[in-house]
Amino acid sequence: MAARRSELIGYLERYYERLDAKDLEGLMELLTPDCCYRIETLRIDYKGRDGAIRDMFARLYQTYATVWHGNYRWVADSEAGAVACQLEVVNSEPGGASHRNHNSSFFSFRDGKIAFVSTYIGGETPKQLHRDLR
Repeated sequence: MAARRSELIGYLERYYERLDAKDLEGLMELLTPDCCYRIETLRIDYKGRDGAIRDMFARLYQTYATVWHGNYRWVADSEAGAVACQLEVVNSEPGGASHRNHNSSFFSFRDGKIAFVSTYIGGETPKQLHRDLR
């Protein structure tokens, strides 16, 4: 049976809560082992929860003192197990400088976990991704 819209969105709300809390282990629990995280605007794929994706989020947490995601607008397809989300992102450096983006992300689920993420970053490239652009 397909997950209901409210269940899919609730799952992603937990995802963003863990992301903002810098709970790397809790965040990884929500992904399939073979998850793919694609940043469309940069044409970068991170494949594998326990390798490239974990490393990307670890760099995010090392780079920024705080991360915040909010003001969500959701579209969910329960039958397909997919959700689209527009949201605001604010990353703050230890010195206090803040970077704001308006992103669009698309999520696909498999076996009750996130299997694929596709993100379009609206604004400047987050600093933790700069090394991956070389």
